[in-house]
Amino acid sequence: MSRVIFASHGGLSKGMKDSVSMIVGDLAKDVETYSLLPGENPEDYYQELYKQANESNEQILVLCDIKGGSVHTALSKLAVLDNVVVFSGMNMGLALDIVLRHAYLSEEELQEIIENARDGITMMKELNQVENEDF
Repeated sequence: MSRVIFASHGGLSKGMKDSVSMIVGDLAKDVETYSLLPGENPEDYYQELYKQANESNEQILVLCDIKGGSVHTALSKLAVLDNVVVFSGMNMGLALDIVLRHAYLSEEELQEIIENARDGITMMKELNQVENEDF
């Protein structure tokens, strides 16, 4: 089993856990959240998590809200450890896929999860095009 952490600016990480829990129930109960609040420094959380991860053999999957943001920048440094994988662009598809797999994930599985998350992003512009088609 992997340790899963949702990390974000503000309460997004907690909201993501709540939303994931609505769908998967108790499978999300062990998901941890980190919310960077005004006046806090993500480096403090990085230092704490680095110590824990460095002393552990379990796989740690950290899902951050935005690539290049202060949370992602600080926590990305954890990827120097063999047992830590840091994602950016956290969304429901990515979060659900990680939580539902509920096991140690191989490099191939991690790449598949990224592709699945990308495939879940779409855009609809003109709804009337669908309405005009004959089915």
